[in-house]
Amino acid sequence: MRTLIWSLVLASPLLAQEEAVPWLDNYKAAIQEAKRTGKPIFLEFRCEP
Repeated sequence: MRTLIWSLVLASPLLAQEEAVPWLDNYKAAIQEAKRTGKPIFLEFRCEP
């Protein structure tokens, strides 16, 4: 049983392959991409000095 658990733990990084997230810094381009793909937009607002 231990061998099975360790096999799953060691194999989990291979199973969890994520797609890269393309970040856009142009609002108009992001709107066009969202319309094209049908995906929502995540906006992040920052206050920098």
